[in-house]
Amino acid sequence: MNEDWVYEDCDGKLVVILNHIVKRLLEHRQLKIDSVEAGGVLIGERRGSNLVVCDMSEPGPGDVQSRTSIDRRGSHHQEKVDQSFKASEGFHLYLGEWHTHPEDIPSPSLRDLTSWRLNLVRSKTMLVLIVGRQDLWIAKVSGNTIVELRPIARNHNK
Repeated sequence: MNEDWVYEDCDGKLVVILNHIVKRLLEHRQLKIDSVEAGGVLIGERRGSNLVVCDMSEPGPGDVQSRTSIDRRGSHHQEKVDQSFKASEGFHLYLGEWHTHPEDIPSPSLRDLTSWRLNLVRSKTMLVLIVGRQDLWIAKVSGNTIVELRPIARNHNK
């Protein structure tokens, strides 16, 4: 797998997940019966109305993980956003959240939907991404509206 994954919304706006981020996301799949949920934040660039995911945080100290949940309590998530912002001279920003589900084809739970509606920034379109065992689910959140994106370019041989 050596390509970026590209998704599109109903208005033709793109979300690009760079190849090295796809690889890191897939490393966290819950492939074993005792795998715990992983999660973090998505970091990247707003290029006009398109979004490019260039970096991410991963589970670490302070996070509380179980088979079906992760509570991102560790300060390292915000530190990762701050470091990426500084290193990119202000181009890399917090774009949203990701986490895993122990299912082949993931979909958001009621808990996910409620959390996103209550906790995500309202003034900007944000990304939410769920990593399943065989596929990803990705959507944009704008206000209270959540719109699933469709893949237009990605390697299906994960």
